[in-house]
Amino acid sequence: MKCPRCHGIMVFEKFYGSQEHFFGWRCVHCGEIVDQVILENRSWKK
Repeated sequence: MKCPRCHGIMVFEKFYGSQEHFFGWRCVHCGEIVDQVILENRSWKK
């Protein structure tokens, strides 16, 4: 997967919050984080 912001390499990771954890993609170049919730929220704006 390529980063939507910088077209760098994305890696699949597990992220930890204060109450929960989730899986998503993180760009190794710019740090952009994308998961299913982020993608759904961005699609509402279009």
